[in-house]
Amino acid sequence: MNIFLKIFITFIIILFIETPATSNTFFSKNKTYSGEVKFVGKKFELPEGDWQVATKWGWDIVGISADGVTLVQIEKNTIKAMIELAQLTSPGKKPGLVAEFLHTAIVKNKYDGCYDKSEYYITHLWRKGGSFNCLKVRHIDLQKEMFNPDYNPEATGYYEPYMVASFKKFISDNNLKIPKILISEQHMFYSQLTGGRLQVVYIDRNPEFYVNESTLVATEENSEYHKDNLSKYPKKEKFIKNIIEKSYIYHNIFEENLKVRKHQRLNLIKQEIKLKKNNKDIVKELEKLNKLYRSGAITKDEFNSAKKMILNN
Repeated sequence: MNIFLKIFITFIIILFIETPATSNTFFSKNKTYSGEVKFVGKKFELPEGDWQVATKWGWDIVGISADGVTLVQIEKNTIKAMIELAQLTSPGKKPGLVAEFLHTAIVKNKYDGCYDKSEYYITHLWRKGGSFNCLKVRHIDLQKEMFNPDYNPEATGYYEPYMVASFKKFISDNNLKIPKILISEQHMFYSQLTGGRLQVVYIDRNPEFYVNESTLVATEENSEYHKDNLSKYPKKEKFIKNIIEKSYIYHNIFEENLKVRKHQRLNLIKQEIKLKKNNKDIVKELEKLNKLYRSGAITKDEFNSAKKMILNN
């Protein structure tokens, strides 16, 4: 057989075998999803349970484009949980334009930026030049965010997933009740060193389904889920503490998946320890486990499993 024909056939076979494994997940409103999905070439683990597509969206503005997908879990005719996977980049290869946009929309935004605020439980930020790595956990008055947010999205150019018209239409078409309060963990990373792409993951939970207690006050300022009021509600305070712990673990995995460089990572292990003050050895255990994982001695699943065991002891 001609050598060039052999090479061509070999290439086709490899392409045929590898494409399904490496392709992005095709999100359809007629299917449910669980476990691992792939979005813009990166793998993401969905929280436990089956998820359905609420909306897919995309936009292009002056050399910047963004797209995302919102998945939901619905129970008792209301949203139990949401996860948003989104990315923003410059098809025109203008990372400086993206960095400027993100600085205005996320870092400089005086309403909902990546900095400490009274309605945020925790905020962690690494930033250098136009690059940043952000984790925050907060409570959200969903009715307010959907219809009357503090900020002007047209002016900032930044939209929370709850404001997207197709998401509001999904709520209306399915006659869903809007949760009074959502507890939201928000993971964001952008660096020109790793492709100049902003990657975002929101994981939102309706606490009524996890605490098994009704939300008493829905307004952001006065809710029992405001961090200044939590101490009066021990069961709800425990739930928030658990979410913060989960957010630290998830963000570590988020950084691994995006191949975030060591100097760009958030130092979250010590933050986890603050929530686990009763065990002096836990820092050493986690650091040892992290070294094993980075050296390739253990898999990601083994790392996650062992980490959960350490934190739950």
